[in-house]
Amino acid sequence: MENHSRHLYEFGAFRVNPAERLLLREGQPVPLKAKVFDVLLVLIRRSGHLVEKSEIMTAIWPDSFVEESNLTVSVSLLRKALGDDGDEHKYIQTVSGRGYRFLGEVRELGKPKDELSAPPHRRSPRLSVFYSVCLILAILMVAVVIARFRKPSGVQAEIHSLAVLPFQVLGSDDAHGYLSLGMADAIITRLGSTGQIAVRPTSAVGQYANSQSDPVAIGRQQKVDAILTGHLEALSDRTRVTAQLVRVADGALLWAGTFEKSPDQMFALEDEMAERIVHLMPLRLSLGAKARLARPSTENSKAYQLYLEGRYFWNKRTKEALHRSIEDFQQATTQDGQFALAYAGLADTYVQMAASGVEPSRRAFEGAKTAALRSLQLDNSLAEAHASLGMIYFYYERNWHEAEQQFQTAIALNPNYAVAYDRYALFLAAMARQEESFVQVRHAQELDPLSLDINTVVGRIFYLSRHYDRSVDAYRKVIDLDPYWARAYTRLGTTYAAEGAFADAIREFGESERLAGGDPYLDGLLGYAQARSGNTLKARELLEQLTRRSRRENVPAYSMAIVYVGLGERDKALEWLDNAFQDRSTYLVYAKIDPLLDPVRSDPRFAALLHRMGLL
Repeated sequence: MENHSRHLYEFGAFRVNPAERLLLREGQPVPLKAKVFDVLLVLIRRSGHLVEKSEIMTAIWPDSFVEESNLTVSVSLLRKALGDDGDEHKYIQTVSGRGYRFLGEVRELGKPKDELSAPPHRRSPRLSVFYSVCLILAILMVAVVIARFRKPSGVQAEIHSLAVLPFQVLGSDDAHGYLSLGMADAIITRLGSTGQIAVRPTSAVGQYANSQSDPVAIGRQQKVDAILTGHLEALSDRTRVTAQLVRVADGALLWAGTFEKSPDQMFALEDEMAERIVHLMPLRLSLGAKARLARPSTENSKAYQLYLEGRYFWNKRTKEALHRSIEDFQQATTQDGQFALAYAGLADTYVQMAASGVEPSRRAFEGAKTAALRSLQLDNSLAEAHASLGMIYFYYERNWHEAEQQFQTAIALNPNYAVAYDRYALFLAAMARQEESFVQVRHAQELDPLSLDINTVVGRIFYLSRHYDRSVDAYRKVIDLDPYWARAYTRLGTTYAAEGAFADAIREFGESERLAGGDPYLDGLLGYAQARSGNTLKARELLEQLTRRSRRENVPAYSMAIVYVGLGERDKALEWLDNAFQDRSTYLVYAKIDPLLDPVRSDPRFAALLHRMGLL
């Protein structure tokens, strides 16, 4: 990229310092990934002008072949950092099919003054050591926190649930947001694995990175007894970690501690620290549990950072984010071929790709199974990998017995792993075991009450149980939590369609299309609703669009089938449902109870299909 490093740029409340690779909002640093910062520079230097996608990609990735989705993700992250991710964009305009235009009024200043300088964003040679220090210090802190929790007397005995907030990073030459999550994730993983303290998952606390909110208020929002906060400081010869444990009920400080370690001592002291943890732990843990608690998931700091990034994008669930997640997890396994959690993350992402129709089921699930089995080969105690394998048996292989065994194993290994309960609940719903399903999803909700995914599953289970009013209420609560969560609108529309409120269904599908777009499953649902509402012409137009799309991308056979169900063309519908069976469609596992399939439920051929799937 061209060099304007001696200039500053200002727009709105923001100042950009290219020399220091720093974005400030009202004087406060705003963390940006390196490539996202580069995209910002390209756009502000051409403020007011259209910048073609090809031009940006050539400037940012001059020596690499990358997909356009990389640019889409970078622009999305940049908009979020600028607070520009609402309905009307103030700073970055998308010019459909061509590129982007920066709308803000940019002022170019002269050479930066010394007082404006801040630690550069570029990663220093000490960063990998810094990451490693963070991980090991996290282990030591876990020991102290757990020891405090388990004392039989005093206020600490009242602590049964905990949220660990992303640590603030001070004095680091990397303002990357994932670093602040690194320490939190290490503590969450280890505390959660004991099964004796309910710890909110990393996905629940990631939103609080760089947050200035009162920790006690966050604790009330997360419905926990205590909050653990802290900060990291990278000094010239050591890393300092300071943490505080605060009781949510009254804001009382229960514990505070400061740790310092020299970078060159870090790995040599790892075994000693692990032994100290086991010695300090007054918990009734098995030898295997103590070993898991003491063992770091990886000693490779770069691999760990990539793993955190992969989980971050996995939680977004969009097509672009899932592709980015795959890339991060694959790079993590390249950095450390023994990193079991990274393989589990890879399996999770492939499962999600298949479940949402991003990739063909066969291709995605084969990749998922390879990754899950590799993860378990490296560490058979990982609840994440067992839960992923359960989804593979459930969605793809339709081995109902083995699927249930894997979900139960995941829960037994980590009773605090909310995702395992969530997935087990969906399995039980598909098996028409509704009461058991509600029990499991409530467990998941208790562990992660603000999870968009889990709360959406609550609505899904009410829908599959034909409690439509409660399903609508559940989805509305999700939308209140995040009005940009497209899946909630899709599921809400499905519930309205099942009720026969087709105009409402079409409206919600349209909202989901506006937010996410391009989902052939959504187009199939829209075609169903249009057909059932009497607009058969529109339904057939959607069928034709799906047919054309299938020639260049993955279109699930189920999408075609559901439109024919809506049109009342039973022969065609059953033909495409059989194609969905052959393609191992994930949507078909709910066929036994899905209300949208009621128009073909009485047909003997549909009963035969359920029998072939082992659902009758």
